[in-house]
This record gives sequence, C-alpha cells and structure tokens, in this order.
Amino acid sequence: MGFVASLMLVMQIPAARAEIRPTFLMDHDPEIVVPEAITRFPPRLKTLWLEALDRPEAEMQRMAAGAIARGHSLDMFDLNEAVPRLLKIVGAEGSHPVARLAAARALVELDATSSAPELADSGRRFGADLRQIIEPALARWDYRPIHEVWKARFTTAYVHRRDLILAIRCLATARDQAATDALLRIVHDPVNPEDVRVEAARAAGLLQTAGLEVNVRRLVGEGSPASMLARLCAVQLLQQHSGNEAQQLLTALALDSEPAVAALALNRLLQIDPHLVLPLAEGAMLNRDPKVRRCGAEAYVRVPDPERVSVLSRLLDDPHPEVRGFVRESLFVLARSPELDESVRRSAMRILAGGAWRGLEQAALLLGALDHEPSAPRMIDLVDFPRSEVAIAASWALKTLAVRETLPAQLAIANRWTRERIDHPGAIPELDKQAAHLLESFGMLNYSEAEPLLRRYIPKDLKMGELSRSAAIWSLGLLHKGVPDESLASQFTERILDAGIPSEMFTVQMMSVVSIGRMKAVSQLAALRQKFGPDISPNKGGLTYRWALIELTGEAIPEPEPPVVGRSGWFLEPIDGKN
Repeated sequence: MGFVASLMLVMQIPAARAEIRPTFLMDHDPEIVVPEAITRFPPRLKTLWLEALDRPEAEMQRMAAGAIARGHSLDMFDLNEAVPRLLKIVGAEGSHPVARLAAARALVELDATSSAPELADSGRRFGADLRQIIEPALARWDYRPIHEVWKARFTTAYVHRRDLILAIRCLATARDQAATDALLRIVHDPVNPEDVRVEAARAAGLLQTAGLEVNVRRLVGEGSPASMLARLCAVQLLQQHSGNEAQQLLTALALDSEPAVAALALNRLLQIDPHLVLPLAEGAMLNRDPKVRRCGAEAYVRVPDPERVSVLSRLLDDPHPEVRGFVRESLFVLARSPELDESVRRSAMRILAGGAWRGLEQAALLLGALDHEPSAPRMIDLVDFPRSEVAIAASWALKTLAVRETLPAQLAIANRWTRERIDHPGAIPELDKQAAHLLESFGMLNYSEAEPLLRRYIPKDLKMGELSRSAAIWSLGLLHKGVPDESLASQFTERILDAGIPSEMFTVQMMSVVSIGRMKAVSQLAALRQKFGPDISPNKGGLTYRWALIELTGEAIPEPEPPVVGRSGWFLEPIDGKN
C-alpha cells in the first residue's frame, strides 16, 4: 500500500474518542432529535451587575465580576459596557484583592484587548497572583510593550520562580524569537531550578525550527551519560526541528530509558515522517509507558502492511484503554483497504480465540463493526464471559452481525438469563445491558419465536431492568409492525399511563409509544392524547409522541419551536425574572 493511500486512511481515524461502542438500536430507531434550547437572560441582569460593580463592598464586586465572566461564557451579549468599571476595580489602590482578581478574570473572559496597558500596569503594581491571570492574556493579545518586562526577569536578581516561568511561557505564546538566546542561557545554566530549565527548553524549541542541534549535543554530551533533566531539555529543543542532524538526535532520544523523553522524540519523528519510527516501533510497543506504546502503534498504522497489522493487533489487549481503543479504531479503518482487510480480520479472530479479557472485548467490538459473520459462534461462547465488558461486547456483536442461525442459541441464553434475574435479582449488575442487546436482535430479525419471552418484560418489574424492558417492547413493535395487536397495545398504554410509585421508567414509556405507532394501533390514540395533551412539547417525550401520531394518523404535524430556557440562579437577578 502506498504511503499517500495509507495516510488518507489514517486521517479518518478518530483521534480523541473511540467510536465503536455497544449502542442500542432503540436509541436511534426512530431517530428523535430534540432541538437545542434557546437561552434567554432576564433583560435587567446586566444593569443590576453594573450597579453591583459600582458598590463599595468587595464581595459584591467579586460576585458581579464573576457573573459577568460566566454570562459571557454562556453567550450573553453586550457585556462590554462593564469594561471601564472592571478596569477601575483592577487598577484602584483601595480594591480588595479578591475583587481585583475577579475583575481581571472578567476582563480576560471578555477579551478586552483595549485594556492591555492598564492590565499590564496593574499586574506590575499588585502582585504575582494578578500577573498569573493577566499576562497569559497579554501574550495571546501580543501586547508588545510587556515583552521587555518578561525578558528583564531573566537577568533580574531574586525573581520568583513563578514569575520567571510565567515570563518564559508568555514569550513562547507571543512567538518572540528574539528571546531565544536568553532562553538557551537559562537551559544551560545548572544554577537554575530544573522546572525553569525545562520550561525554557520547551519555549526555545517552540520558537526555533532549526539551528538548536548544537545545544542538544551540548546537553546530551559525548562522554558520561547525560542526566534525565538534560535529555528532557534536549528533546524539547527539537520539537520543531526536522533536518537530518535533528532526525539523528531524535532517533537516539527515542530509545531513551525515560518514557517522557522517548515519547516526545517519537512523536516528533512521527510528525516528520512515520517511516523514521518503523525500525523503533516494535520495541516501542513493548515499552512500559502507554504513550511510548501508542507512538509505536501509530507508526505501524501510518505505514501499514499485513505483517504490521498482525503485530499491531496484539495491542488490542493493551492494559491502557486509550492505546487499545486507538488500535481498535485504526484497524477498523485499515480494514477498508483490500490489501489489509484479510489481515485485520484474521488477526482479530486470533485475539478473539484467546482468553485475555481486554483483547476479547476489543476484538468483539472490532469484528462486530466489521460485520465479520464467521466470528458469530465464538460470540455465543463469550456472552457468558465472567467479565461484563466482554459479555456486553459479544452480545452487541451478535446483534450487529445479525446471523439468523444464532437466534435459537440467543433465545436459549436470553431465557436462561431471564430465569436468573427472577430467581436472583441483582446477581449480575450488567445483565440488563447484555440481555437488551439480545432482545433487540429478536425484533431486528423478526424472530417471532422470541415473542413469549419478550412479553415477559412488559409488566412493571424493576428486577427485569429498564434497558431490557425497553428493548423487549421496541422489538415487539417490530414483530407486529403495521398489524395491530390490541391486547399488546393495551399493555403498552398501561405502561405509558402508569403513575404508580415508583413511576414507570421513562425509556419503557417511550418505547411503548413507539411500538403503538409502529403497529398502527389507532385504538390507543385517545389514551396518547390524554397523556401528552393537545400540544407537542419540544422534548424527548413530546417528539416521540409526535412521531407516533404521524405513524397513526398520517397527518403532517409541524415540528415544535425550540424550547426557551431562562438562565437563573445568578447571585443577583430581577425579582420577577423579567424586568
């Protein structure tokens, strides 16, 4: 497979969150989309807060500034009128420190760039706590006059470490390349604290894309082994470098015994060219640190072939959830390539045949998502696995594979689980999820032989589980789609109207509404109208009712307007919430 083609596949792999997970069909069939609520604020909120800022009490000022910052974060408009009042609090000699800090946070939240000179002056006059709030914003705003103040801290005696680190970070954020030489002097000076040296190295490495190799060699040395601190500084200096000499240095650092150093070096090599990591990948995948293992895996993902897929699949059993999730998602994408599909499936089946629970869970999810039907017999074995993660994944996979030949075995298992739930309620906490997947299978595949079992889940019985009962009712609606069963429909209506103590479970009620609509049980229209009233509410219940009404009557029922939600609970707000 060519590099460009494999890279195009890899770009489709979710970076932050695993996407293959055991979901329920009833959550999306029918698809009920609740419109996002519109937030409205009482009109006089801003006026009250501005008045509070003018009060002399520090606590009133603090709470008003906090409310303004929070209101802006919630998209409350027209709060810039508060800027002069907030600046007055920040700059006044008599302001209480807590009010000053809150006002500064509000100005930063408001992105009040025009207040940069006053904020910089207040930070100089009123201490380190205030500078920690103000100066990162000044760096983002690229307020140039303060750059010399930051650089001066490098040579001023008795500068607090906190202020020194702040200056280093701010210069890096502001991309001030003129600070590089001063930063390198900090890196190489052993008198400086370790955290300051690492911060300086990180900043210099962000500011320079070439030319720091000589500094790296000076740190790692040619003689006695360099300290971990020196190696960590060295790899930070190379984080934007990509030349041949930098690649050689990064390759050596990628073999470092300290995972923090190795992971940074491997990540940079991956950014330059994943081929550079291939010789190191298998060793990295055996490292004790998950970040290093992830780097090794990523190299094989970016430059895949059938043999690398086989090695990569071993990390489906990785101890760290992020690593094994990344591998699962990557293999799913790689299987879209004809050259790799067979290797992915064969490797996953090998893991599925084993006994390690992490690997079993990931392989079951992967093979289910790939619709690999030959895995179905093994999934039947795994639905009773002692670890619920494996049992749930296998149950979901059986449903997803939809192999009709497995339905009798699924029914036998579901019947056995039902007896266990009745005889030993609560014995297996996750049984509700496991059973719900199997019960959905019966409706999805129109397996009428399961109807007697499904009907056992209709009565209100807490030990039978909300998910299982909801799935059973959803499936019964599919078994009787378009053909009303009045007895069944009446039982669903009982669930909808139930107001006992405890009240009927919400999802059970919603699936009852869906199944009445799906089986066209027009006889239950009056009961539905009794429950939901004449208007369609813009929430899950109201929109599910709307869907059922359309199914039952064929009427074109318009969607309701989005809900309007008033933001309340502020420290100060109008008494009536309106004026």
